[in-house]
Amino acid sequence: MQQLGLLGLSYRTADQGAIARAAARTPTAESIRKMHEECGFAESLFLATCNRVEWIAVAPAGTDVSTGLARLEELLGLEPGTTFRLTAEAAARHVFDVAASLDSMNPGETQVVGQVREAYRRATELGLVGARLHLLVEAALRAAKRVRRETALTARPVSMMSLALEAAGELPEGAAVAVVGAGEMARDAAERLGKRPGLDLLIANRTWARAEALAVKSGGRPVALADLLASPPRLAALVSAVSVREPLFGRAELERVAAASGGTPPVVLDLGVPANVDAASARALGFRVYGMDDLKARGEENRRRLERELAAAAAVLDEEMDEFRSAMLERTLGPVLAAWRSRARRTLDEGLDRLFSSEEGRWNEDERERIERWAASLVDRLAHLPVIGMRKMAAAHGVAPAQTFLEAIGASLEPAGRVADLPLETPREPATR
Repeated sequence: MQQLGLLGLSYRTADQGAIARAAARTPTAESIRKMHEECGFAESLFLATCNRVEWIAVAPAGTDVSTGLARLEELLGLEPGTTFRLTAEAAARHVFDVAASLDSMNPGETQVVGQVREAYRRATELGLVGARLHLLVEAALRAAKRVRRETALTARPVSMMSLALEAAGELPEGAAVAVVGAGEMARDAAERLGKRPGLDLLIANRTWARAEALAVKSGGRPVALADLLASPPRLAALVSAVSVREPLFGRAELERVAAASGGTPPVVLDLGVPANVDAASARALGFRVYGMDDLKARGEENRRRLERELAAAAAVLDEEMDEFRSAMLERTLGPVLAAWRSRARRTLDEGLDRLFSSEEGRWNEDERERIERWAASLVDRLAHLPVIGMRKMAAAHGVAPAQTFLEAIGASLEPAGRVADLPLETPREPATR
């Protein structure tokens, strides 16, 4: 597990602008693969959500994953003080926490496990996932499933959108609500709002076909984004979740929305990264504005209410981490232990060959077979003792000390000719014992 590492930035370490800029630097499969190669990773996975950007990586054997992570941070040009790095078990546990939503802005939200699964699928298709990341992500997804099944953390369906709509409050029957965008966040908002009876749901997007498709799915009606910006209707709420370089709703657009509101500006839910709304202008005009930072504060409040469920979920993850640690240890140490057993058997075979050739004719075929069985059983028992110790050593201190131990034994037995120099006494015949 020492070759596992993670570089990330999230709502805990960076503002939404920094997260958006980091996500924008690796938007394509080609750029992800290029970063992977330039950092010298053996395996890697790129995860981007509205609240985090993270690279999970495995370094080739014999190399330090921290070197690759430092190179990645340099290539991405990430802003000082916004990132965090984790290695070995700390990195693995973080992946578990993310998948199970314990590290989410809103603990218990249900979107992140799907985002982890999708990132895993993309990395697999790019050929960037090997045995270790496969084992890690599958274990994390399994742990997240247990948390959902065995704790009350997700008993109430929660997501970033549930926080946003909670902030919006009750909307009067017949009120007009505009959803701007057609991406994941906008789709979630439209589908949730579409289930509220009596709302006039408007779907605006730069691409008419996408607005129309989302309107059909959510029970709303499509409008041209240019028309909404130039001549907005009277709105009770405005939800915006698009990717833009500059705010979509600046001072002029907000003044038109305010003028159409009849003196009661709508509540604004700005779910865009970067921000879609000029918040300072909106508040100056009397809008109630909730951006990602506001939702972060609500998520922290929700986290405090969920302390008991979070503790129960953490206990589940502790158990799953133990299982993952054992599985990773077996995968890593298995070949090492197999090599140790193979060396012990090879030493036995060489010794028996010398014994039988030096005293040819002393034993018949049946006696030879019995001696071989006895010697093999003895060697297996003796070889198993250090195996027990190496497993304990690896569990406590990692695989490296066990590998060093075996390499030292191997060096003491090489070249193979040295085996012939070892004193060999004739064993007593098993039948006489």
